[in-house]
Amino acid sequence: MSYVSWSQKSFFEYVPKNWKIVSTAKGDLNKDGIEDLVLIVKDNDASNRIKNESLGPGILDVNSRNLLILFKDKSGNYTLADSNSNGFIPSENLAEDPCLEDPFNGVSIVKNILILDFNYWYSCGSSSSSSITYKFRYQNNNFELIGADYSSYSRFTGDQWNTSINFSIKKKEVTTGLNEFHESNPVTTKSSIEISELFKLKDCYFDTYSEVLSF
Repeated sequence: MSYVSWSQKSFFEYVPKNWKIVSTAKGDLNKDGIEDLVLIVKDNDASNRIKNESLGPGILDVNSRNLLILFKDKSGNYTLADSNSNGFIPSENLAEDPCLEDPFNGVSIVKNILILDFNYWYSCGSSSSSSITYKFRYQNNNFELIGADYSSYSRFTGDQWNTSINFSIKKKEVTTGLNEFHESNPVTTKSSIEISELFKLKDCYFDTYSEVLSF
């Protein structure tokens, strides 16, 4: 897929033909005092809405969703600063995992940080539920992953554990012993991590969370 790469007044020019905008976030990402724009765009191909013969919804929408980051200048022109079309923002449904509800939970910009939230909740076939939040900062001419917060929860037992990783300072915290159903005695373990190069947003994909949690 190709995108227009020169500045244009309207951000709509960056949305591929026959695609639609499904989510947006506004905020200053490059610290120039001007409000930038993040778009989540989705293909609108009817052939990618397929019948499901298994558990889960009757129709699966497997249309691709991509992420676009647009810097705005003082004249109101937008420039494509970064993008991801690797499946990091997955389709609403997955043909290979039809019981998984829409994993994408939203995008926001807080204090110059791009935040992407994902939630993995199954309507059938599994009692587990998990979520992960990625935090990206624009630095070194890239959007680099500076933090990730992960939580996993059992709907049967109430057991929960949390992991928080700060890639900027190379620190990790893991909290176990949590329980949603009754009082518990959680334990938090802190450790250092080794990472030579930060994850870049443009290279992330659906299973990046497994790499992140391996630290």
